[in-house]
Amino acid sequence: MAKQLVTLFWGFIYGEVIGYIGSALTGATFSPLADGLTAMVIGFVLVNVLNSFIKDPTADKR
Repeated sequence: MAKQLVTLFWGFIYGEVIGYIGSALTGATFSPLADGLTAMVIGFVLVNVLNSFIKDPTADKR
């Protein structure tokens, strides 16, 4: 549970930073909530999909 919350938190922070820089470079309108929430969802999905493909090295091999 804590791993998921940390992923959502940092996804929001990175979304804010990337959205701000991207809007400053392109002249587009910066929407803090939309950028943060979009990055949260993308980060959450990517982390959970990657976890399904990565094997735990400490798992029992029986």
